[in-house]
Amino acid sequence: MDVRLAFPLPRAEEVLPRLQALGLGAEVYLDPALLEEDILFQRLRGRLPGRLSVHLPFWNLDLLSPDPEVRGLTLRRLLFGLDRAAELGADRAVFHSGIPHGRTPEEALERALPLAEALGLVVRRARTLGVRLLLENSHEPHPEALRPVLEAHAGELGFCFDAAHARVFSRVPDPGPWLALAPEHLHLNDTDGVYDRHWNLGRGVLGHREWLPPLLGNPLVLEVREDPEASLRYLSALEDGEGGVTQLTDTPQG
Repeated sequence: MDVRLAFPLPRAEEVLPRLQALGLGAEVYLDPALLEEDILFQRLRGRLPGRLSVHLPFWNLDLLSPDPEVRGLTLRRLLFGLDRAAELGADRAVFHSGIPHGRTPEEALERALPLAEALGLVVRRARTLGVRLLLENSHEPHPEALRPVLEAHAGELGFCFDAAHARVFSRVPDPGPWLALAPEHLHLNDTDGVYDRHWNLGRGVLGHREWLPPLLGNPLVLEVREDPEASLRYLSALEDGEGGVTQLTDTPQG
């Protein structure tokens, strides 16, 4: 399996020995405060083991913001983030649509085609750099808010599925309709169903053993705030078959 551990850029050097010990790839969140730190990127280039992806900046960013300064800042952040991704040797870059939390289904659909148009320069930069660009579900109320964007850039834009985001932030908590968007990259963690907890797999309510097995061939990014070894055991058992997974419970815990 292609399993990667997510962590923020400031922790990269601290996490390196752990990645090597566990035999994991990495997904690095590109903290905007450090994007211009050339020395840091030069130091990290070629040192991150295994497969590498990045998570592009997303806090307070929106390509469709009514504030033109925010729109401009968002575009610059995404483009520069892609440059840094290529510099680090990343094969993939994940980003959010920027939709604010609480938008209605109608508002979310209205954003889709304008967002697809606004992404033109970002998609082109990713293609030029040879970095696969992936749109992650975040605060969209339903998967249909993403379908027109993915279809507008078919072949050049993929889908990253986060089941915890779907459960906590959307009105479609069941993974099934989201999986119809054919995810090729997954952000994995568990939740109590109320908050985005970033627990280890099997600790919460997401029931990965029921829907994840057909997707194990995709890059699997562990976005957990705990020691990831419990999630690695869960994935190993899942890969071995349903019999192994029954030893690991999906029962919610406090």
